[in-house]
Amino acid sequence: MAARAKRAKVTVEDGSELSPLQSFLQWCDGVGLELSSKVCVSKEGTVAEYGMLAKDDIEDGEVLFTIPRSALLHQGTTKVSTLLEKERSTLQSSSGWVPLLLALLYEYTSSQSHWRAYLSLWTDFKTLDHPMFWSKEERGGLLKGTGVPEAVDRDLANIQREYTDVVLPFMSRHPDLWSPGTHTLDLYTQLVAFVMAYSFQEPQDEEDDDEEEEEGEEKPPNPPMMVPMADMLNHVSNHNANLEFTQVRTHLLRQLCTFENHLL
Repeated sequence: MAARAKRAKVTVEDGSELSPLQSFLQWCDGVGLELSSKVCVSKEGTVAEYGMLAKDDIEDGEVLFTIPRSALLHQGTTKVSTLLEKERSTLQSSSGWVPLLLALLYEYTSSQSHWRAYLSLWTDFKTLDHPMFWSKEERGGLLKGTGVPEAVDRDLANIQREYTDVVLPFMSRHPDLWSPGTHTLDLYTQLVAFVMAYSFQEPQDEEDDDEEEEEGEEKPPNPPMMVPMADMLNHVSNHNANLEFTQVRTHLLRQLCTFENHLL
């Protein structure tokens, strides 16, 4: 039966313990992620838990970092990718996120996960402070009249339905990899918030779009994926940075000029 992994302490030669951020940056070096010398990742001077800061002036179009596709986390790269692909037809849902969420459930609780240093940056996804983690009274009182409380209630109902109708039956067929006792509805909900906040979708290939127009068929959007290091940036569309995908690596480009000590 699957069990919740304890986060191992990583030490250096002098016996001191590496912080989660230091472990993540060490992991980045190991997987071939290349970070520009003009930026740094820090917990200080940032809005969220971690953030990327400019150490020097950055020109429009400069690459902030590149990451190999093999280091992206999604249903095609997880250790359980073969199984998820094999049972893909049983994992259909209105959100389309179940395969990614099952991958995250597995990797987040696996002591041997390739992405352990990355996922260890979040010991509690509730720090994302999404309204779905607020009490119903808080949502109703602070967000009254915005439509958000009603939207959150619908989201929570859909998450519970998806977990009950799709995820639990799948886990019951694979008790050696997933366990309802470890991979709970609460953890599943937290991971949904994680995907909402930090996932990216690769744009459709333009050639594919042209073919679809000729055939009169619209291809569904690519599923979301987690891009380590990209979640260190402000998520404001078309504002600070642009994620570009190539066959081998993913690049993050600066869209606007950034000046020293500016939070990206």
